[in-house]
Amino acid sequence: MGIAETANLGALKIVQRFKDISIYAPRWINDERLYFALGDPGDLLGRHNGMHTVINRDGSGALQLNESVWRLLDDGSDDVIVSKATRNNTDGAVNSVELFRMDTHTMRRTALLDDLQPRNVTNWVFDKDNQPRYAYATEDDATIVHYRKPGQSKWAEVSRFKFYDPKAFSPAFIDGTGQTYVTMNDPEGFAALYRFDPDARQVASEPTFEVKGFDIRAAPVFESTTRRLLGFQYESDAPGTYWFDEKMLAIQAIVDKKLPATINALNCAGKDENRVCVVRSGSDQQPSKFYLFQPERNEWTVVGETRPWINPRKMARVDFHRFQARDGLSIPVYVTTPTDGASGPRPAVVLIHGGPNVRGGHWVWNPQAQFLASRGYLVIEADYRGSTGYGFKHFQAGWKQWGLAMQDDIADATNWAIAKGFADKNRIAIGGASYGGYATLMGLIKNPELFRCGFEWAGVTDIDLRFSVTWSDASDRILRYDLRTLMGDPEKDAAQFQATSPLRLHKHLTQPLLLGYGASDRRVPLVHGTKLRDEVMKHNDHVEWVAYDLEGHGWALTKNNIDWWTRVEKFLERNMQR
Repeated sequence: MGIAETANLGALKIVQRFKDISIYAPRWINDERLYFALGDPGDLLGRHNGMHTVINRDGSGALQLNESVWRLLDDGSDDVIVSKATRNNTDGAVNSVELFRMDTHTMRRTALLDDLQPRNVTNWVFDKDNQPRYAYATEDDATIVHYRKPGQSKWAEVSRFKFYDPKAFSPAFIDGTGQTYVTMNDPEGFAALYRFDPDARQVASEPTFEVKGFDIRAAPVFESTTRRLLGFQYESDAPGTYWFDEKMLAIQAIVDKKLPATINALNCAGKDENRVCVVRSGSDQQPSKFYLFQPERNEWTVVGETRPWINPRKMARVDFHRFQARDGLSIPVYVTTPTDGASGPRPAVVLIHGGPNVRGGHWVWNPQAQFLASRGYLVIEADYRGSTGYGFKHFQAGWKQWGLAMQDDIADATNWAIAKGFADKNRIAIGGASYGGYATLMGLIKNPELFRCGFEWAGVTDIDLRFSVTWSDASDRILRYDLRTLMGDPEKDAAQFQATSPLRLHKHLTQPLLLGYGASDRRVPLVHGTKLRDEVMKHNDHVEWVAYDLEGHGWALTKNNIDWWTRVEKFLERNMQR
């Protein structure tokens, strides 16, 4: 980790480094002291092993905290808010979280709440004075939100909803005036931002901010000292910023004129002649690049780039489309097109995102898609039903549809790309990780006429194994409620699980297949891969296998990333007849 004065960014001073561990998420506690997290480079699930560290800007005074940092105060003190988690003895899942204010020099901590907190609280929403006002709790299959008025210690329940209730609302943040904002589905089923009165328990009738055709993914932008709401950073088909504040709107216009080919996100501090903005600039073809911009002086300084070795002019473009699935549902899809100047249908890779209940496509520089495009492949990435970000209807349409309608969406996306003249129908591969690995296998099984070959890593090979393998990171609550809602019930839906199991349908896997797994994967344990490998290799001579000893759910180590994608490159060259 390095620090440089803004007046002399070239004089970077390394204040901390480690040989076998990575530094994550450095943040300023105040002008002299910083916080950062430490983690195993192989920790793809972002837990960072619970190692939180503070240090002075000159590299002195480094201390490792015993608790996890929950919130930085931004009040000029050396204090942070830390959390203490109470876990159950069954699966180690968090039952409740307590909060403390801690001095990062003395390690002395004091309870943030004077009175008892509600039971089973696992999340909090704070006001501008760094006081918790809302507490999220879970109880069986329900989420309960409690509220505490300023100056009071008593908590009152303001909402209780079953998991995945489309009518649920969630407090998102509180602005500098004390106004609460919640996320809630609008009448069309898209998540939007509304004002909320906790005393009346009333949500406003009209949204404060919404993005048509997309769920709200808005990060509020505040004035640093007053917490006045200035605007939102959001995502539709591409990222953007909406400003309420006229001065920030004017600064955004100056930045966008200077950098017209990129999406430019601003993080500003100070006022008037002392205002300084960090500009994060990026696009589908350019990885993030950072600038320091002083608006009153119109001075620009390049801070750095996340991947300076990438030449944006050589990168493929990414376009957003929507098509109708066979049942009429609108499916979003991102298409990455190589910049080699070739015309006509191209060899293609259908790349399937994991999750599956997340948003997969984003208009950003994507290393996997760009790698495949650099080898001449068109890349098709559909946000099939069950993906989030496109309204509750789109999300719910994927419930219990593994191997069924979700799989049909992938086939429909492929046929759409063929019909549009994008993809060569005779040279299409399919690939993906985690759920994307499962869908790769089912795509080869259900639609062998579409896909010449497939590659998958960390893929689920049998839905029953998600419930029965004990060496897993799925908590008891996830197994009892989440997976049964989203995937199905292993008893009630047993026949469907068998009919959509790549492991049980292994005899239909006849195309060339590349399999990769991590020996330490707890999300999709190695047994998923070894069971399938052993069965398929009995009848398919075109199966390639690799397992990485030090990897979990995906590849974190550079050497393994290089090895895997080199294997993918050679695998496609052999089987796509380029």
